[in-house]
Amino acid sequence: MTSPAAYRLIRRIQFADTDAAGVAHFSRLLMMVEEAEHEFLRSLQIPILTESSAWPCVALDVNYLCKCEFGDLIAIELHVASIGRTSITYEFHAFQSQASDQSKVFCGKMVKCHILPGKSGATPIPESIRDILRAFLPHVI
Repeated sequence: MTSPAAYRLIRRIQFADTDAAGVAHFSRLLMMVEEAEHEFLRSLQIPILTESSAWPCVALDVNYLCKCEFGDLIAIELHVASIGRTSITYEFHAFQSQASDQSKVFCGKMVKCHILPGKSGATPIPESIRDILRAFLPHVI
């Protein structure tokens, strides 16, 4: 299987991202993944939160592999793994971004569900959005 290029966000760990020991807190790392997702969608002109579209997280699986600390640069790579009728599954990987260290910091999957704000339950992803995202699916060779 081959995969189109991932969306990549490089981010420096800020003081506010860390705990008392100076290690990046897991909740802040997940916020960075969501930041990468939002930048990816913006780059494709897909609305993130409008009257007709929103993308709450409905499932998340993360493996933390090594620590990152205040001042470290990390690169978060986001891939579209699959597109369902009402949801998108992303895979993500985060690496130390310093030239001497490319260690994987964490990785995982998240499922985002399409909803209409103010209504209950999932709604089908609009075909125009599906068409854009299909180009980012892995291809079987």
